Amino acid sequence: MFSTLLYGLALCVLYPLAWLPRRVLYGLSDVVYVLFYYVLSYRKSVVYVNLARSFPNKSYDEIRIIAKQFYRFFSDLLFENVKTLGTSKRKIQTIVTVENAELVENYLSHTSVVLILGHFGNWEYLASLLLYFKTKIAYKPQKGASDRLMRHIRTRYSRNGDVIIPMQHISRWMLTHRDEHTAYVFIADQSPSPLSKAWVDFLHQDSLFFEGAEKMAKRLNLPVIYVEISRPARGKYKWIYSLISEEPEKLPEFEITRRFASSLEASINRYPPYWLWSHKRWKHRRTNGEELNIKN
Repeated sequence: MFSTLLYGLALCVLYPLAWLPRRVLYGLSDVVYVLFYYVLSYRKSVVYVNLARSFPNKSYDEIRIIAKQFYRFFSDLLFENVKTLGTSKRKIQTIVTVENAELVENYLSHTSVVLILGHFGNWEYLASLLLYFKTKIAYKPQKGASDRLMRHIRTRYSRNGDVIIPMQHISRWMLTHRDEHTAYVFIADQSPSPLSKAWVDFLHQDSLFFEGAEKMAKRLNLPVIYVEISRPARGKYKWIYSLISEEPEKLPEFEITRRFASSLEASINRYPPYWLWSHKRWKHRRTNGEELNIKN
């Protein structure tokens, strides 16, 4: 009951904001940036530690510049996602463009595909994929009202709302619907359970990755495509697809994950502010083959 009340109150606040002009929302974003960075210091220590470890050759001044750019982008991200509640299908197609959609479309003519991406650019614009092809998005359920709100935003352009599937159910769904031609989307750069075994070199650090996307791609031998969400201008995004593997079953264990990590790292090196630096990504480290839990 309390969760439902919070959800209703959130929508009552967010929908009026969603109908404000973008220039007004970006003005509010500039204010929130100052609040996050200078007043609240929101996760500032996490951001700076993550940046320093990921860019060991950069000076403190360079790290500080990237940190400020990240907080500006993060503030924009919040208001852009609110704005999607009031954005039509036609309008979203002018905000999010696709550079090479034919790469995905050609595979979907005869099989399903696995799209794999990180928390880079505005990943919440995943809903725009529904305008191009049949899509199922694996997601990690949140608690209470925040989960309902996330589902509401991510299914914004769906006819029936069943496009997002909890991570614990995605494997069964893919096996049950293996004959359907679907783009399965995995955001695969979060810090997983230490039970995962997919250790790769990522941003100059031993990093643990989710195995789910690779396991299902290999089991069903589905093409795997990396998605970069670049940001050519404020309020504009571009989806760029690149093939990771056409026949993943032929690759060694964790090679798909390594290629994904390498592609994501290249995106981050090109546009450092656009990754989610405030996330406690490196909760687990290994020393001499042993896992060691740490806190950023």
